[in-house]
Amino acid sequence: MAHPRPHPKPRQAPKPAPQAPSVLPSGPTPGALAALAHAEAMMSQTSPAIWFDSWNNDLRDNDMKGGMDDADPTERILKNRDGLHYKGSYPALVAPLGVLSTDGKPAWMLSKINVTYKVCTDIPIESYLAAKVPMSTNRNVAGLFRDLKKIPGWRVWDGGQKPPSLMDGDVVAANNDVHQHAGIVKTGLVYDSVINLPGPTSARKYHTFRPSGSNDMVSVSRILFESILGIELYARWIMPTPP
Repeated sequence: MAHPRPHPKPRQAPKPAPQAPSVLPSGPTPGALAALAHAEAMMSQTSPAIWFDSWNNDLRDNDMKGGMDDADPTERILKNRDGLHYKGSYPALVAPLGVLSTDGKPAWMLSKINVTYKVCTDIPIESYLAAKVPMSTNRNVAGLFRDLKKIPGWRVWDGGQKPPSLMDGDVVAANNDVHQHAGIVKTGLVYDSVINLPGPTSARKYHTFRPSGSNDMVSVSRILFESILGIELYARWIMPTPP
C-alpha cells in the first residue's frame, strides 16, 4: 500500500509592506534620533581620521609622495573627481598642530595617522544605515533625495516646499547651480544646527580647515548653512519603527 502523500502546507500570504503614516509625526522618530546620534559620534571620531575626499585641493600630501595638490601628478589628475577613496583607510602624514600643513616640514616633525575619506552625503547615508533605517546609498545629492522619494517611510520636500519645522535627524541639502551639499539636522532651544562635512575650499573660506586635523566634520547653525549654501531639499524618516 502506497504511503499517502502529506498535505502540502498552505502558502502564507506575504506580509504587506509597512505603510508610512498619513500625517507627519509630532516629533522625531526613534530611527531619526538614532541616525543623529551616529552623526554626532562621527563628528567626534579621531581614529581613523575623517577627511573630505578631495585630493586635488586639500593642501595635504594624500599619497605620501612628498607633494600635494597640483604639485603631485597623482593628485592633480584627480581634479573634480571627489569621492574615489571611500573604501578602507589610508595612511597620511600630519603636522603636530591641526592648523599646520605638512608642506615644507622636516620629517622628524611629522607623524603618521590612518584616514577615512568621505563626501558630504556619506554622513546622512552612514548615519541612517547605522540606525538600521532603509536608506539610499546614492552619494550624489540630487540622486540621494530622488531615491528617498521611492523608499517607503521617507517624506521628501522639494520644488520650493519645506516641512512646517525642522526635526532632529532631518536630512537637508543645497541643490542649486552653485552648491550641492548635504547634512543632518540637530535642533536646539536657541537655534538649529546642521552637522556636515564641508569640502576644503569652503572650509578654508570660513576658517574651519585644519590640514593636519583628525576630523573635517563641523556643526554650523542652520541659518548660516542656508544663507551661504541654500536649502532646496528636505527629507524626513517618519516611520515610528524600522520595517
